[in-house]
Amino acid sequence: MVDNLTIGHVIRRAAAQYPQRRAVIYEGRTYTYAEYNRRVNRAAHALTGLGIGFGDHVAILGRNSVEYLELCHSSAKIGAVFGTVNWRLAPKEISFIVTDSDSKVLVIEAGFQDTVASVIDDLAGVTLVVFDGAVTLPGALSYEDLVAVSSDAEPKAELDSSDEALIMYTSGTTGLPKGAVLTHGNICWDAISYLTYAPPMPYDCLLVGMPMNHVSGLHIQTTSFLIRGLPLVIMRQWDPADACRLIEQHRVTVATILVTPLQQLLELPELCSHDLSSLRLVLSAAAKYTRDLPINAMHALSLERFLFAYGLTEAAPLVTITEFSGEALARENTLGFPLWYNDVRIVDELDQDVPDGRIGELIVRGPNVFKGYYKRPEANAEVLRRGWLHTGDLAYYSDNHLFFVDRKKDMIKSGGENVYSLEVEMGLLAANPQLAEVSVIGVPDDRWGEAVNAVVVLRPGSRLTAEQLIANARSHLAGYKLPKRVHFVDELPKNVSGKVVKTRLRDLVATGRAEPAASPAAGAPLEDAGRG
Repeated sequence: MVDNLTIGHVIRRAAAQYPQRRAVIYEGRTYTYAEYNRRVNRAAHALTGLGIGFGDHVAILGRNSVEYLELCHSSAKIGAVFGTVNWRLAPKEISFIVTDSDSKVLVIEAGFQDTVASVIDDLAGVTLVVFDGAVTLPGALSYEDLVAVSSDAEPKAELDSSDEALIMYTSGTTGLPKGAVLTHGNICWDAISYLTYAPPMPYDCLLVGMPMNHVSGLHIQTTSFLIRGLPLVIMRQWDPADACRLIEQHRVTVATILVTPLQQLLELPELCSHDLSSLRLVLSAAAKYTRDLPINAMHALSLERFLFAYGLTEAAPLVTITEFSGEALARENTLGFPLWYNDVRIVDELDQDVPDGRIGELIVRGPNVFKGYYKRPEANAEVLRRGWLHTGDLAYYSDNHLFFVDRKKDMIKSGGENVYSLEVEMGLLAANPQLAEVSVIGVPDDRWGEAVNAVVVLRPGSRLTAEQLIANARSHLAGYKLPKRVHFVDELPKNVSGKVVKTRLRDLVATGRAEPAASPAAGAPLEDAGRG
């Protein structure tokens, strides 16, 4: 592996090779690669002034911005580890991630200061820095003030590709979030591999509309375009109408748009009134999809190429890519082929390869595979075995095409977010003492991919409604984790050992037999109650 393959090297090289090219466009501001590199350097020295050095952790809470991106790259230049925090999380979830990651600095978008203030006692010893607005949080520092007095000289740090660069939290089977640690090499090799599959054109311009607290926004095409010295147009937050405006205004040619946002874009009433003719390629991703999505997207947006990726945070994230044209369109739910540096196998419970057509666990090996979960040795031993990452996803090969089947465990992918059933179950029980039991499953949904469904048993005499159940849980769970539908039953199906049989539970919901039973006051299952 190339030792100097680091994120900082990517930024420095682009600034040296393409100094006058546009690098970042954000809300009326445009920076060349030379200007952007100087901003990154000033941010790096500002962090150093706060006592941040090699191996220290810096967390950020905010929506997409040029400051978000430059903090990621400035942390990388000094060998610090950059941690992303989903701004949609509940306050206690945010403070858990900041403290569990041992972050020394938390950088906060001004609009989220009240959120942090509500858990300020949990963040003792963490330096708080506010950007993009006035500082109102007691004891917090101004990011703009720190950067203004910092040097734009290149930081002096000796790094290599094996050094840690990012920590991104993803929930585990226990429902507690785990920090996936990615190295500089993981990120750079993943970007290089994408470049071999879909090399950008000299005139390309990328729309960064997916949230930067996900690898879909912070990385994949973003790093690839930086390597090639091409411009990024950053959206603060996904909005289909705003996406159309930016594509038209900046002649955007390429975008990463996950399934739910893509469906929102295609359903936009004024879609046809925008000139989107510059857009030539869209990269999307999900575990399951129908043929209608790529067909409709290619037709409505007049795309040259539509790529569908399968990946996970622990693989930085790309594992496979499918291009939709010709034969591929006839194969629903195909994950396509592994990227050039990835080895992919389908194995049984003994880690032995299974024959084509037989379902097994998808495991992957390559320079993109993460270093491990932060402070989680038992979880690492479970997923990293003999050099292979065990994804927990079930798949099979057929005619050299890889097909996704289901998840070994109970993760739900809803609207591009990972939702874990046990975490939701624990939150619902904690918020609703009227519940005797609850089981959470994902149900196929045209808009969300999977919709979170809660099947509940009430305690005797309780008249809890679906609306009340969800309202009570809002302080415990992020909005996207709340159930879209609630079903009331007299009892949950269980096996002889007392465990809920979720396959039977899914059948009950699918056939309409998991309808309100114990709570007539609840009415019909609540549609889209947890959206937001």
